[in-house]
Amino acid sequence: MTEWLKPTIDVLDAADYLNISKYTVINRIKAGELKAYKQGKHWKIKREWLLEYEEGLSGFAK
Repeated sequence: MTEWLKPTIDVLDAADYLNISKYTVINRIKAGELKAYKQGKHWKIKREWLLEYEEGLSGFAK
């Protein structure tokens, strides 16, 4: 499933991958739960950060 993930993705792609809303992704970034950086006005997430976050969800509801 990770084949389509680019090395760096935006909030919408992360939300689609995790099956959650873009607002939830942004809230988790701001809470420090999901690593990300700002490029201009847009949040960017490295693929490995997203996969690490997903691993951390094991046993928890998304």
